[in-house]
Amino acid sequence: MPSARFFTVIALTALLIIAASMACTDREDAVRARIRQGVDKIMIVDTHEHLGPENLRNEWVMSLFTHLHYALSDMWADGLNRRMADSIFNASGASLADKWNTIAPYWSNTRNTTYNKVLTEAFADLYGIDDVTEDTYEELSRRIQQANKPGWYHTVLREEAGIELAITDTGFEGVKMDRDQFRAVLRLDPFMLMWPGEEGFEWVERQWGVEINTLADWEYALEVAMDSMVAMGFVGVKSGMAYARTLTIKEYPREQAEEVFDRLRAAPGLSDRLSWREKRPLQDWMFDKIAKGCAKRDMAFQIHTGFFYDTGRDVTQANPTNLTPFIIRNPDTRFVLMHSGYPYGRDLLAMAKNLPNVVTDMCWIYIISPSFAAEFLDEAIETLPADKLLGFGGDYAIPEGSYGHAKLCRRIVSKVLADKVLDGYWSEAEALAYARKILRENPIKVFRLELE
Repeated sequence: MPSARFFTVIALTALLIIAASMACTDREDAVRARIRQGVDKIMIVDTHEHLGPENLRNEWVMSLFTHLHYALSDMWADGLNRRMADSIFNASGASLADKWNTIAPYWSNTRNTTYNKVLTEAFADLYGIDDVTEDTYEELSRRIQQANKPGWYHTVLREEAGIELAITDTGFEGVKMDRDQFRAVLRLDPFMLMWPGEEGFEWVERQWGVEINTLADWEYALEVAMDSMVAMGFVGVKSGMAYARTLTIKEYPREQAEEVFDRLRAAPGLSDRLSWREKRPLQDWMFDKIAKGCAKRDMAFQIHTGFFYDTGRDVTQANPTNLTPFIIRNPDTRFVLMHSGYPYGRDLLAMAKNLPNVVTDMCWIYIISPSFAAEFLDEAIETLPADKLLGFGGDYAIPEGSYGHAKLCRRIVSKVLADKVLDGYWSEAEALAYARKILRENPIKVFRLELE
């Protein structure tokens, strides 16, 4: 039979194990708290929003149904008829009840998605409505409209979200917005004649004051546009080409591009009737001109890669690896490949690790999938130089969404960085220095911003 001394030793050993475990837990909690506090103090430079001028927003009647944004995308994927829903949301006589009844079953089915949860959490924090239900949507809508006053952007973005500056993709209105809070990029996709119904040649002539008769005129108009962009204060060019066609850019001789141009210029309206494949020699030629124009002016070239906002599209055409040969042919252009390339994130990391002129941007990704975002960031820490990652872009048309997204971003970034500290990968100081780079310093550097 074991002696009393034996049981005493066993008891003491157990106490020591418990004490060590508690000490370990206390240390882990302390590390996580310090990392989170450090990350929360960083004033973010937000690389991508779709926020328009606040004075225009103030003229609109706001409600829950003007604030759904990405949550609607999940409802479309769940079967909500977009055209029908839009007609009800935009009908002057439609009541809030009509609108709620339109989305109610789809809202219920998408409560689990991050698009939904981030928005719900933002409403709780900013409007004091803990959940969006049949019993609360009217009061929430009333509070949203009540807050729709000058200064709401500053309150939500600067004071609540800790976003010092946001780069917005909202056309020419972007450079008219308060430069204390915003900078802007401009899309030059019209020079590629991609979108059915766009004004194309006539729009360029009217907007940039260049008469268009030949491909040389078209190229000159692009030069005028890009010089004007710099003078107007735009900080980069944005392309959404992936929504219309593949990101693979081929090399064509100028003669083929000119042949397509001449054909289109001679027949007004023909551009709408031709597929992108038929217009491809001209499109690829002009995309190359845009990239070279960015290099010439030291401007960042943002390119949408990966997932889409709306439904029914072929995500494979937006695989960032499609761009690789084109990027190699343009070594002087600073490419910002957006949205972590989701779901091709690992491919994008490999590109950025190999190609000196590629910067990866985590805009939008935290609300697409927090777990994917965490894995992407974890691997980016291990694979990329610290200045090749941009850590946050809200990608919302409403400040409430940007707030909720920034809050989620800080939570994920803090967790990943703290995990690395606890694993012995680096020190707390190194982790927080990295956080400051990706959330603030890198965007300032990449977009040549005049900030500290």
